[in-house]
Amino acid sequence: MSNNTINKKIASLLLITPILGSQLTGCATEPPKSAPPLTSQVAAYVEENRAMLREDKVLLINDAMQLTASDPNYNPFWHEYYAYEAELKKINDQRQQLLRDYEFNYEKMDDKTADNLAKRALTIRKQKLSLLEQSYEKVKKATSPSIAARFLQVENDIGLVVDVGIAASIPLLKKTK
Repeated sequence: MSNNTINKKIASLLLITPILGSQLTGCATEPPKSAPPLTSQVAAYVEENRAMLREDKVLLINDAMQLTASDPNYNPFWHEYYAYEAELKKINDQRQQLLRDYEFNYEKMDDKTADNLAKRALTIRKQKLSLLEQSYEKVKKATSPSIAARFLQVENDIGLVVDVGIAASIPLLKKTK
Protein backbone atom coordinates (compact mmCIF):
# COMPACT_ATOMS: atom_id res chain seq x y z
CA MET A 1 0.00 0.00 0.00
CA SER A 2 1.42 3.42 -0.93
CA ASN A 3 1.91 6.35 1.44
CA ASN A 4 -0.95 8.08 -0.38
CA THR A 5 -3.29 5.22 0.42
CA ILE A 6 -2.13 5.16 4.04
CA ASN A 7 -2.65 8.92 4.30
CA LYS A 8 -6.17 8.54 2.86
CA LYS A 9 -6.95 5.80 5.40
CA ILE A 10 -5.68 8.01 8.24
CA ALA A 11 -7.78 10.89 6.92
CA SER A 12 -10.83 8.62 6.92
CA LEU A 13 -10.28 8.07 10.64
CA LEU A 14 -10.94 11.78 11.07
CA LEU A 15 -14.30 11.69 9.37
CA ILE A 16 -15.93 9.88 12.28
CA THR A 17 -14.75 12.41 14.91
CA PRO A 18 -17.44 15.08 14.28
CA ILE A 19 -20.11 12.38 14.00
CA LEU A 20 -19.12 10.86 17.32
CA GLY A 21 -18.93 14.31 18.89
CA SER A 22 -22.48 15.08 17.87
CA GLN A 23 -23.68 11.77 19.35
CA LEU A 24 -21.92 12.26 22.68
CA THR A 25 -23.70 15.35 23.97
CA GLY A 26 -25.89 15.26 27.02
CA CYS A 27 -28.75 17.59 27.97
CA ALA A 28 -29.48 19.08 31.40
CA THR A 29 -30.27 22.48 32.85
CA GLU A 30 -27.34 22.42 35.31
CA PRO A 31 -24.40 20.47 33.91
CA PRO A 32 -22.83 18.04 36.37
CA LYS A 33 -19.08 17.48 36.46
CA SER A 34 -19.50 14.31 34.46
CA ALA A 35 -21.66 13.77 31.40
CA PRO A 36 -24.52 11.32 31.86
CA PRO A 37 -24.09 7.79 30.53
CA LEU A 38 -24.77 7.23 26.87
CA THR A 39 -28.00 5.55 25.96
CA SER A 40 -27.49 1.92 25.02
CA GLN A 41 -28.20 2.72 21.37
CA VAL A 42 -25.65 5.55 21.22
CA ALA A 43 -23.10 3.52 23.22
CA ALA A 44 -23.48 0.64 20.75
CA TYR A 45 -23.08 3.04 17.81
CA VAL A 46 -19.96 4.60 19.32
CA GLU A 47 -18.42 1.23 20.16
CA GLU A 48 -19.16 -0.12 16.68
CA ASN A 49 -17.46 2.88 15.09
CA ARG A 50 -14.49 2.67 17.43
CA ALA A 51 -14.11 -1.03 16.56
CA MET A 52 -14.15 -0.19 12.85
CA LEU A 53 -11.51 2.49 13.41
CA ARG A 54 -9.33 -0.02 15.27
CA GLU A 55 -9.71 -2.47 12.36
CA ASP A 56 -8.68 0.24 9.89
CA LYS A 57 -5.75 1.10 12.11
CA VAL A 58 -4.60 -2.54 12.09
CA LEU A 59 -4.61 -2.42 8.28
CA LEU A 60 -2.53 0.77 8.35
CA ILE A 61 -0.09 -0.70 10.87
CA ASN A 62 0.16 -3.91 8.83
CA ASP A 63 0.99 -2.00 5.65
CA ALA A 64 3.43 0.34 7.35
CA MET A 65 5.27 -2.37 9.28
CA GLN A 66 5.92 -4.34 6.08
CA LEU A 67 6.00 -7.68 7.90
CA THR A 68 4.77 -10.81 6.18
CA ALA A 69 3.50 -13.99 7.80
CA SER A 70 6.74 -15.72 6.77
CA ASP A 71 8.84 -13.14 8.65
CA PRO A 72 10.01 -14.51 12.03
CA ASN A 73 9.15 -11.12 13.60
CA TYR A 74 5.54 -11.20 12.38
CA ASN A 75 3.92 -13.12 15.25
CA PRO A 76 6.03 -11.53 18.02
CA PHE A 77 5.21 -8.07 16.69
CA TRP A 78 1.46 -8.68 16.51
CA HIS A 79 1.45 -10.29 19.94
CA GLU A 80 2.94 -7.11 21.42
CA TYR A 81 0.82 -4.84 19.23
CA TYR A 82 -2.49 -6.35 20.33
CA ALA A 83 -1.44 -6.14 23.99
CA TYR A 84 -0.58 -2.47 23.39
CA GLU A 85 -3.87 -1.82 21.62
CA ALA A 86 -5.88 -3.38 24.48
CA GLU A 87 -4.22 -1.03 26.97
CA LEU A 88 -4.57 1.92 24.60
CA LYS A 89 -8.31 1.26 24.36
CA LYS A 90 -8.58 1.69 28.15
CA ILE A 91 -6.78 5.04 27.93
CA ASN A 92 -8.95 6.07 24.98
CA ASP A 93 -12.05 5.19 27.01
CA GLN A 94 -10.88 7.72 29.59
CA ARG A 95 -10.21 10.24 26.85
CA GLN A 96 -13.66 9.72 25.36
CA GLN A 97 -15.23 10.37 28.76
CA LEU A 98 -13.05 13.47 29.18
CA LEU A 99 -14.22 14.80 25.81
CA ARG A 100 -17.84 14.10 26.71
CA ASP A 101 -17.41 15.87 30.04
CA TYR A 102 -15.78 18.86 28.34
CA GLU A 103 -18.58 19.13 25.82
CA PHE A 104 -21.24 18.62 28.47
CA ASN A 105 -19.81 21.35 30.73
CA TYR A 106 -18.70 23.72 27.97
CA GLU A 107 -21.46 26.34 28.21
CA LYS A 108 -21.28 26.67 31.99
CA MET A 109 -17.57 26.01 32.54
CA ASP A 110 -16.15 27.30 35.79
CA ASP A 111 -12.54 27.39 36.97
CA LYS A 112 -12.88 24.29 39.13
CA THR A 113 -14.28 22.19 36.27
CA ALA A 114 -11.72 23.58 33.81
CA ASP A 115 -8.90 22.70 36.21
CA ASN A 116 -10.29 19.19 36.70
CA LEU A 117 -10.56 18.61 32.95
CA ALA A 118 -7.06 19.98 32.31
CA LYS A 119 -5.51 17.74 34.97
CA ARG A 120 -7.35 14.72 33.61
CA ALA A 121 -6.13 15.56 30.08
CA LEU A 122 -2.53 15.75 31.30
CA THR A 123 -2.86 12.45 33.17
CA ILE A 124 -4.25 10.76 30.07
CA ARG A 125 -1.42 12.15 27.93
CA LYS A 126 1.15 10.86 30.45
CA GLN A 127 -0.52 7.43 30.51
CA LYS A 128 -0.46 7.24 26.72
CA LEU A 129 3.20 8.24 26.53
CA SER A 130 4.14 5.76 29.25
CA LEU A 131 2.27 2.98 27.44
CA LEU A 132 4.00 3.85 24.18
CA GLU A 133 7.42 3.81 25.88
CA GLN A 134 6.72 0.43 27.49
CA SER A 135 5.38 -1.01 24.24
CA TYR A 136 8.39 0.25 22.29
CA GLU A 137 10.66 -1.67 24.68
CA LYS A 138 8.51 -4.81 24.43
CA VAL A 139 8.39 -4.69 20.63
CA LYS A 140 12.15 -4.05 20.52
CA LYS A 141 12.81 -7.05 22.75
CA ALA A 142 10.41 -9.30 20.81
CA THR A 143 11.58 -8.23 17.35
CA SER A 144 14.36 -5.69 16.70
CA PRO A 145 15.16 -2.02 17.41
CA SER A 146 14.38 -1.01 13.82
CA ILE A 147 10.98 -2.71 13.85
CA ALA A 148 10.22 -1.12 17.23
CA ALA A 149 11.31 2.29 15.93
CA ARG A 150 9.06 1.89 12.87
CA PHE A 151 6.18 0.92 15.16
CA LEU A 152 6.84 3.99 17.30
CA GLN A 153 6.95 6.23 14.24
CA VAL A 154 3.76 4.87 12.72
CA GLU A 155 1.86 4.87 16.02
CA ASN A 156 2.98 8.42 16.72
CA ASP A 157 1.94 9.60 13.25
CA ILE A 158 -1.49 8.01 13.53
CA GLY A 159 -1.90 9.51 17.01
CA LEU A 160 -1.00 12.97 15.74
CA VAL A 161 -3.54 12.77 12.91
CA VAL A 162 -6.26 11.62 15.31
CA ASP A 163 -5.31 14.36 17.79
CA VAL A 164 -5.55 17.03 15.08
CA GLY A 165 -8.97 15.76 14.06
CA ILE A 166 -10.22 15.83 17.63
CA ALA A 167 -8.70 19.26 18.30
CA ALA A 168 -10.28 20.66 15.14
CA SER A 169 -13.73 19.50 16.23
CA ILE A 170 -13.59 20.86 19.78
CA PRO A 171 -14.14 24.55 20.53
CA LEU A 172 -11.51 26.42 22.50
CA LEU A 173 -12.42 26.89 26.15
CA LYS A 174 -14.27 30.14 26.78
CA LYS A 175 -12.88 32.67 29.19
CA THR A 176 -14.43 32.12 32.63
CA LYS A 177 -15.71 34.96 34.75
